[in-house]
Order: sequence, then C-alpha cells, then structure tokens
Amino acid sequence: MNNKNILIVDDSKENRVLLRMMLEDDYQILEAESGAECLALIEEDLPDLVLLDVKMPEMTGYEVCSTLRENSATESLPIIFVSALDSTEERLAGFEAGGDEYVIKPVDGTDLFSKIESCFNRQKVTEEANEQAQNNMRIALEAMTVSSELGQIIEFIKLGQEVNTALDIGQAVLSITKEFSLKASVMIDTDHRYFFGCDSDSMEAMFLAKIKETEERITSIGSRTIVQGDHIVLFIKDMPLEDESLVGRLRDHMASIMDIANSFVVKLNNEILQQQQRKQFLNEVIAIAETQIQQTSEKLAKQQQSSNEISQQMVNNLESMLFSLGLDDDQEETLMNLASDASFKLSNNAIQSDDIKQELNVIIERLKSMESTA
Repeated sequence: MNNKNILIVDDSKENRVLLRMMLEDDYQILEAESGAECLALIEEDLPDLVLLDVKMPEMTGYEVCSTLRENSATESLPIIFVSALDSTEERLAGFEAGGDEYVIKPVDGTDLFSKIESCFNRQKVTEEANEQAQNNMRIALEAMTVSSELGQIIEFIKLGQEVNTALDIGQAVLSITKEFSLKASVMIDTDHRYFFGCDSDSMEAMFLAKIKETEERITSIGSRTIVQGDHIVLFIKDMPLEDESLVGRLRDHMASIMDIANSFVVKLNNEILQQQQRKQFLNEVIAIAETQIQQTSEKLAKQQQSSNEISQQMVNNLESMLFSLGLDDDQEETLMNLASDASFKLSNNAIQSDDIKQELNVIIERLKSMESTA
C-alpha cells in the first residue's frame, strides 16, 4: 500500500463498499455519503484524489467539483467522476465542472486503476513543472539581484576618479553598505587615522583599531563581520544570518569593495607622499635661495661700501691736488664736476644693488607661498 489518500464520495453505501474493496489494498481510503460531507472532510484533511458520484441528493457531484475548483487550496485536486450516466453530454458536463477523468458504473477495476494512476502521473508532472518554474523564477530573481549588486560595485569602482580625500572614501564606503541594507563603520589610515560611522573616541573605534592589529582578512562574530585591507577596516554590524546564501554573497561583495576602497586609500597615500616630497623639495630650494641671496647681499653691501670709500677718497685727493696744480676757477670747476658725476654713478650702482636685493627677496616670498599651498 502506498501513502496516497483517496476520498470516495457516493450516497450509495454499496457503491462505496465496492470501490473500497477494489482500492484498499493499494490506497488509504476515506468515505463521504454526500457533497456537504465531502467538502467538510476536505477542509479538515486534503486527500490526494477524489472519486465523485454525479447523482446525489441536495448537491450533485458537478456542484461539488465546481466548488472545489473555486478554492485555491483544491483547484488542482485530482477528481474522477464515477457515474452510471454514459452520454456524451454527461461527460462534457463533468469536464466543464472541472473533472479530470470520467468512469462508468459498473466500474471496471482495470480502467479505474489506470485512470487513477494517470491522474497521479499528471499531477506529478504538473508539480514538477511548477517546482521547476519556481526554481527558475528563484534563479532568475537571484541573478537579477546579483546583477544589481554587481552594478553597485561597478558604480563604486567609478568613484575612483572622484575621491580625493579620506572623507570622500569613508562616505563612499558607508553609502554602498547602506545600498546593501547594512549598518557599518569604517576606519581609514592615511596621513591620519579617520573614523566614519562612529566617534573617534568610542569603544567601536577602539575595536576597529584593535582589529587592524590582526592579520585576519575576514572575521565573523555572530551577525557582525569585519573585512579589512592594508589601510582600511570595515565593520558590518547586522549580517542577515537568516539567509545563508545572501550572507555568503554579501561577504564576497564586501571583500571586493574593501579591495577597491583600499586601492583608493593607496592612491590617496601616494598623493599625500608626493605633496610631502614637493613641500620638502621647495623647503630645500628656499633654504638654498635664502643662503645664496644672503651671501650675494653681503657681497653687494661690501661692494657698495668699497665704492663709496673709493669715491670719497677720490674727491678728497682731487680737492687736495687742486691747490697744488695752480688751476684757474673754470678748470677746478670742471674737474670737480667730473668727480661729482663719477661719485653719482657709483651711488646709482649702489641703488641698483638694493633693487636687485629686493627682487631676490620677492623670489623668496614667491617660493614660500608655493610651499604653503603644496
């Protein structure tokens, strides 16, 4: 005997007994003597198949079948009409009411078994088809979900051209974890240690810093998952443990996102290092320029002092010589004018030296302004 339950519905006890005797060695048998009793039994315990008499008082088999077909729980229940009515019209009425097969009384056992098995086989095929359709739908939905998730990761990759600071990276990571319906916090190591999604002096921040000291790529503690790269740590607080497939997929996605985010941090660190190197180079240039200008200024000052001394000595000597040369007033005036002109030119050279010094100082100030913006 298999575990299939067959409900026999007939107002004639003799007919029910006959059918039971035919079937009870192979199936588990239930009985009902009216349409109302049939519906009540089915509501309590759904059978695998119904053998339904057509002509019954109060409620015909056609009415019972139509009622069952209107209920979503019994709309696909196999129903075989068992009737003494053998006309084409009766058979059509049975199929219009929703019957699967039609057996004529007196019942032929072989024919009955054949139609019962045929109903069960069709039901099995239908159930397998429905199950396959559900599986296909589930796979399709999962594929669409995965495709959407991968699309989000691709969009995250594109942010690489836009993130210029640790703040940009931290906010981008929190944003994409929110897209995956996850609560998270992030720690990023660049020139400083930055925290996002938690306060820098919180226990959570201390936990992130402690995790950074370990070498575990992915760590799971209940619904919490930590994923880290060389310069970044992601703390997921609410993994959906009720969906094992989703959890596995999310862990893979978060690992990929951390690889991408870590590359952003590496790029940022390289830029910070380049800025520091440029700043150091400018500082060295400024130091060299200041030393050189100081030396040049000292040389110009000495040259100016020497020129002034030579000029003054020349004028003094010339004045003392004029008394001994016996020159007239015009000759003396001419010589004194020449001496004054030479002295003026020397003084003008000294002024030009001061201008050069000022111009060199302008260069120093320009270098210092470049250093402050590097």
